[in-house]
Amino acid sequence: MTNSQSLERALQILDLLDRANEPMGIREIARHIGLSNAIVQRLVNTFLEHGFVEQDRISRRYSIGYRAFSLGNSILRKDRMIVSAQRQLEMVASNHELNGYLGRRHGNQAVYLLCVQSVGPIAIRNSPGELAFLHSTAMGKVLLAALDDAEAEAILREKPLPKMTPATITDPDVIIKQVREAREAGYASVVEETILGVISVGAPVRNASGEVQAAMSVAFAERSSPHLTIDNVAPIVVAAADTVSRDLGWSPG
Repeated sequence: MTNSQSLERALQILDLLDRANEPMGIREIARHIGLSNAIVQRLVNTFLEHGFVEQDRISRRYSIGYRAFSLGNSILRKDRMIVSAQRQLEMVASNHELNGYLGRRHGNQAVYLLCVQSVGPIAIRNSPGELAFLHSTAMGKVLLAALDDAEAEAILREKPLPKMTPATITDPDVIIKQVREAREAGYASVVEETILGVISVGAPVRNASGEVQAAMSVAFAERSSPHLTIDNVAPIVVAAADTVSRDLGWSPG
């Protein structure tokens, strides 16, 4: 196994432990990764020595260690976009009872960078680092709108799009039309495409060059929040995203 292959396998182990709901044993890890027990044990021992993995003294099983959390917290503390977005999303959550999210495109999906829970009735089901579909989320459609039509269409036609709810739009032609509208309007919205009863609105976060760096979005339940609509929520999200963009050096106009 080459050095690059060893690194790839090691990262797969960390990713597996991060996604696991409970600690895992060496044989279980080896089965998921497709490596021998001996190789997995060697890699896990290295992580254990440096604090990236912890071992339960009784079960002898492994879970993510404090150093991995420390690295994640370092990003939250030092990344200017994340610090600014955290502040804006907390204000939106407090003032408007809207759950807030920040994410960026990762290939043909979006990855959550922040998830902020409000006192509203919707419980957040996502965590930073988790992936989301581009075609069925407001965040995703904002990120698609940052691409040209050809690139966005290539992503949408790469493979059949999963239908999350009966309302999920999976026709690439229809989604491309929505992406163009989002590009023109400066925000995107989805109605019950990911979770029934939930509406989401998203807006772009731009860097100093005006390029879309990420997307912010909020979600609310239509029945329990009748005072909230796409029309009155969109300006809130756009204003929050624009504030983050200005913190990154962007200037409108």
